[in-house]
Amino acid sequence: MAAHLSALVGLAGLPFGHILGPLVVYLAKGHESEFIGEHSRASLNYQITVSVVLIVATIVGIAITFGLLVPMNQSSSYTAPFSFAALWVAFGLGGLIVVLATLVFIILGTVAASEGRPYTYPFAIRFLR
Repeated sequence: MAAHLSALVGLAGLPFGHILGPLVVYLAKGHESEFIGEHSRASLNYQITVSVVLIVATIVGIAITFGLLVPMNQSSSYTAPFSFAALWVAFGLGGLIVVLATLVFIILGTVAASEGRPYTYPFAIRFLR
C-alpha cells in the first residue's frame, strides 16, 4: 500500500515526489517480497509514464503557444486572443483530467494491495520489469 500511497507525496509540493515515493519503497522493500516488488514497480512505472506524458504535453503546449504568437501579432482579427485562451483552457482541462485519473488509479492500486491482489496501472509503460 505504501508504494501506491507514496506517489501522493508529489501533491505536497515536492518536485518529482510522485516518483521518489514509490522509488524509496522499491529500493527499501522491493527485494524482500515479490508482492511488494510487483506493486512498487507498477506504481513507479506509472508515475514515470505520467511524468513523461506531462513533460511532452508541456513542451507541445509551449511550442504551439509560440507558434501561434507570431500569426496572432500579424493578424488584425479580434478572435485570435479568444482562440488562444481556449487552447490554454483545453490544455488545463487535459492536465486536470490526467491528475484526477492518476488519483483514481492510485486509490485502485492501494485497495488492490490491501486486499492482496495484483494491480496493473492502465497506460503504464513498463520501464522496470
